[in-house]
Order: sequence, then structure tokens, then C-alpha cells
Amino acid sequence: MIKDLEISSIDGKRFAPLDSRPQEIRIDQNLTILDVRRESDFYRIFYKFISTFSTLGNITIEGSILYSGADDIEMKWKKDKNLPDAAAAEIQGAIFTSSIVETIVIARDLRLPPPIPMPNIQKKKDIIGFG
Repeated sequence: MIKDLEISSIDGKRFAPLDSRPQEIRIDQNLTILDVRRESDFYRIFYKFISTFSTLGNITIEGSILYSGADDIEMKWKKDKNLPDAAAAEIQGAIFTSSIVETIVIARDLRLPPPIPMPNIQKKKDIIGFG
């Protein structure tokens, strides 16, 4: 169960001038779990989320999430530097959701493309039916 998600640092940079953008831009997202610490009945999981916009720029978000639900998180982290599968899915999902929303807003301010594909709306074709 996710109790809290806290952003501690946001860094965004645009490297290329607005008039020299390439036609195709590759956007990569990378989530790294940095550390896991026990805090009373919860685990605090520290993370770094990076969105890279080809050669145009990048956005880095660092923070932590407070999680409860699995007892072996800290032990598994110290042993393997991995989270248990069930906990990892919930934790990573919450971090990705929060970070993508923040990245959309920051990308807009930096005039970078949105980090998610925008819907492609097509005009409905005329249908010729039987009358």
C-alpha cells in the first residue's frame, strides 16, 4: 500500500534552441530505485526518474515513496538490490504515474514534446451503405 509520494528534486534542461528541433524525437524514461529504508511500520523507497528527449533536453525527478505491504523489502534490497515482484509493480506504477504527470507539465514549460504519445484523431470516413 502506498502511503505517500514525495518529490524532493526536479531538474529540467532544454539543450537545443527552439528553431533547430529534429523531426523525429526519441523519448526515453528510466526509473532507478536508489535506496530502501525502514521507517516504523513503513519502508521509504528513494528513486530517480529521468526522461530524455533525444538531444533536445532531459527532465530528472528525485523523490521517495512510503510503502507498506511486504515484510521482506529491506532484506531483499540489501541482498539483491531488487524489490519483491509484487511490491515492485505497485511501487514502480505509482512512481511512473506521478512522474509522468510532473514531466508533462515541465516539458510544456521547457517547450519540449510531451513524454507520452498524443492521441491521433482521424476524420471518420464516409460510409456508403445499402439503402
